[in-house]
Amino acid sequence: MRIIFGLAFLLTTTWSLCQISSNEWHNGIVVTTDQDTISGEIKYDFPTNMVTLVKNESVIAFSSHKLIYFEIYDKVYKSYREFYTISYKNAANYATPILFELQYEGVLSLLSREKIVLETSSLGYGYGLPIVSQPSVRYDYFFLTKVGKLTQFSGSKKELLRILAKKKNELQTFIKSNRLKTDELRDLVRIIAFYNSI
Repeated sequence: MRIIFGLAFLLTTTWSLCQISSNEWHNGIVVTTDQDTISGEIKYDFPTNMVTLVKNESVIAFSSHKLIYFEIYDKVYKSYREFYTISYKNAANYATPILFELQYEGVLSLLSREKIVLETSSLGYGYGLPIVSQPSVRYDYFFLTKVGKLTQFSGSKKELLRILAKKKNELQTFIKSNRLKTDELRDLVRIIAFYNSI
């Protein structure tokens, strides 16, 4: 039992050391509203809509108001990722530029904003076993049309079919036959790619 509690303590005290992309520095470039392109080591933060860049030992911080675009080679996911600032109305109905990641580009594009949530789980089954909290990445999804209309999407199948009602029947068949989940990023990319192809 002492081993289990020791393991639980280790996991709960070191969760912040897990590799989550927003905690890491990545090689990349930023393009500013002044049309400057700057390369360096980049760290991004969705909650504050800030990007920090280190170049030649100088640290530069950019708010979403000063950025058009940035791109990184994500060493956690081992892939290139693209981010844009787009004006979006907040809860107070005030439009302000915020960061979005481009997940799929087409007639209808899929964008996302990531957030870090703590997921709790037990180290086994039974009463009294320790609970472990670990960080996990979740996404808020958005659809962007060619004319610039941005719509938030909750991830529910019912809402997806309402938003994309013109091709509802084809989408229902595609989702069912491929056993896709509308709240999973990888599956949602496939769904939007299919939507754009029909």
